[in-house]
Amino acid sequence: MPRKAVPMLRAASLGAIAALASSCGKPPHDPAPASSATHDGASPTVSEARSASAPSVISGTLRQNKYLKLAATEAGFVDPPDHKPPPGQRYYTVGLRGASRSRNDVAIGIQQFVFAQNDQGCISRPEPSATWLQHPFGAAMTFTAAQMTDGQMAFAVPADTKTIRVLIAPAEGEGLIVPAGRDFTPNWPAPVSTIEDGSTLRLLVLPRPEGPTSLTPPAAGTMRLVLDFVVENLKSTQGIEFQTSQQLRLRSPTGSYVQASAVTGQLGCRLDDGDVIPPGHSRRFMVAYDMPAAVPLKLQYRGFEVDEVSVDLQ
Repeated sequence: MPRKAVPMLRAASLGAIAALASSCGKPPHDPAPASSATHDGASPTVSEARSASAPSVISGTLRQNKYLKLAATEAGFVDPPDHKPPPGQRYYTVGLRGASRSRNDVAIGIQQFVFAQNDQGCISRPEPSATWLQHPFGAAMTFTAAQMTDGQMAFAVPADTKTIRVLIAPAEGEGLIVPAGRDFTPNWPAPVSTIEDGSTLRLLVLPRPEGPTSLTPPAAGTMRLVLDFVVENLKSTQGIEFQTSQQLRLRSPTGSYVQASAVTGQLGCRLDDGDVIPPGHSRRFMVAYDMPAAVPLKLQYRGFEVDEVSVDLQ
């Protein structure tokens, strides 16, 4: 029996969106409210983006909070010749343009507080070694009030992604959702089971999906089960580090346990151990399990505020 997981809440520092002390104590500007800008043209379709060698130029919807205003300027799939994406995923490049709404500069740590979410609810972190970008932001996006700042970042997203939105999710709760193309709200099927973990999170067990045919086949004499989940982070000021392999496992009638299979790493929409559900957001992911026989199973969830919860898998 594996050692009990020790789930962790991750509280992002209050410097997630930091007002740099270029003019401390001065009152902020009061710019005119941002309009809900429309696209100059249609957002790129999947087929158009996949055939392009560079992302499509777009005029994205301007979004703002009390710190900054930001919009997408380009978006689309890219296939760098010298960078192979992770299994089940493709690289997606986004360009952003923005400015500080204060007389202070605003800096945002990209790896800690910036995410991409696709139309199905899957979330990705920025690619740290996207050397093909022509104008990368670097380790942080820094915006001034004096002029608009442009930059690019890339994400490895599920290969069947149609469009994405950029989530800026600091611990203060003053985040932004910036659509890269058409605006949307992620959607998924109605859950077949729901597990409540106090005030921390809610786990949705979705209908069983068809496993991708691209996965490495299971060993002879075993069967494969792919499960589909959504985790809703109920904390608005804390990210949640989720341990998929330890917090979600299967239990047979004999009491034996089945851990997540290594082939989970070949799924496009996944949540690797220790990755984050951003504050106040939901994240979809799938997990594969290989087992010796088709027997009745229970899903066992080991949580933060609850010890263990089991639900039957029909």
